[in-house]
Amino acid sequence: MLGWRQTFVLTVTSILAVSAHGASFEADLEQWIARDLTPYVAEQLTSQARFRNESIRFVVLSGENPQSAASELALKIRDRMRDAVANEPGLRVVLQHDTLSATEAGHLDCTKDRVHYYIGVNVIAEQRGLVSIDIRALDIEDQSWVAGFTRSWRGYLDASQRRQLDHLVADPTLRGARGAPYSESQFDLLAAHLAHELACSLLRQTSGEYVVAGLPGKPDANADGAMLELVSNNLAEFRALQFAASDADANSVIEGKAHLIANELYQYWITIRPKDTDPSLPTLSASAYIRVTDKYSNAALIPTVTVALARTSEQFVDNFSIVALRDKNACQAPTFQRQNSGMFDSRYSSSECFALQVDTADDAILFFLNHQLNNGLVRLADKDCRDRTDAKIALEGDQFRYPLPADTLMSASWTATDGWQLSPDQDTYYAIAVTDSRAARAISKHIATLPKRCTSSVRQGLEGTELKAWLEKFAAISGRWEQAIDWRAVRVRNVY
Repeated sequence: MLGWRQTFVLTVTSILAVSAHGASFEADLEQWIARDLTPYVAEQLTSQARFRNESIRFVVLSGENPQSAASELALKIRDRMRDAVANEPGLRVVLQHDTLSATEAGHLDCTKDRVHYYIGVNVIAEQRGLVSIDIRALDIEDQSWVAGFTRSWRGYLDASQRRQLDHLVADPTLRGARGAPYSESQFDLLAAHLAHELACSLLRQTSGEYVVAGLPGKPDANADGAMLELVSNNLAEFRALQFAASDADANSVIEGKAHLIANELYQYWITIRPKDTDPSLPTLSASAYIRVTDKYSNAALIPTVTVALARTSEQFVDNFSIVALRDKNACQAPTFQRQNSGMFDSRYSSSECFALQVDTADDAILFFLNHQLNNGLVRLADKDCRDRTDAKIALEGDQFRYPLPADTLMSASWTATDGWQLSPDQDTYYAIAVTDSRAARAISKHIATLPKRCTSSVRQGLEGTELKAWLEKFAAISGRWEQAIDWRAVRVRNVY
């Protein structure tokens, strides 16, 4: 018969062994991983027929969603489980997104990323230093948890494990996701990733063949479209895309574009679309994230392409800037007015807005353009949003303000810039001043071909080859009327 002390010890031990959630409560996490978790996962995956020859990915889960960035501790547990079954016959363990290089193109396998099951780990920091760890299996196709597949631990971490829990890192097996972007030294891997995704999309559709013009040559890191060349070369090696000898023989075009998402974080899109409307050939796209510093972005990802526009050597635009209009009535001013004119427009109701301010040393006709970040070049129009170009008259020595729609800018942080770029990495505003009426008519007619923007909402403008053609024609017009044209540009941070 047990004494009361022995009974008490056994009772406490039993309580500590199992938590209210059925979790194993142990002092040593490492022992639980080695003695309990990994043998359990290996036994479940090898003994249950449902997992045989099915693709399995080990991930860190939040709910039912894999996390591209997680704690170092969670990733360590994930790797321990994966390594325990990596060489088991009959199991297809997906290690990472398939990013085959061109040299492996003959072995393109579009089924590798089709995962049937997630084996997920979820690590949660509770109050008073307690940590709970849950292991579950998710059937992705059925969107249901696998019954009976569960393991849990609840306890305290040692100092090293606590540091690992506090250290958030990207999951390299999900490279290319927003939380685990490629680095600036991995342009080749990004190109292979995009080409693989797009090649599989091309192979899956059976309604027609995509034919693009010209097989790109060896990629040049300083050339326009370097990333597009890398992707195209990979696609050629994958034999998923046909290339024509001339543009006349092509029915599709391939395009690449980098969208600036946040500081140094880009989402790069590669797209194949038919040249003409063709229901049998849908537009196909693939994208991935990459983090690139300014040092490398222009050369390798979004090359700086600048078109030179002529202007008079006797410059007559003395100032072009962005100013805050703090009087709430000023935000209701007409789209363009002489300062302090006392005229108002009910279009604006914000207590603060911003305006483009121009000072000229001569009478001039003004035009305003906006190159929206990631959305192309547009002409600014007034509240009536008329089709014809919105031109304004500025008198010598006067100061004019062109109020922008409320909520267009979050701040007036801006810097002057020179040149017209195809893909600026910041929102850019242009003021064009013309002193000759014939030149003004020619420029107005050309500007009218731009999409117009007359509200705070972003509008799709001219980009890429269309924008380049527009700027080249504009350069020819400005060259003809060089002595009558002046222009200025400012770049804005924190827009929208």
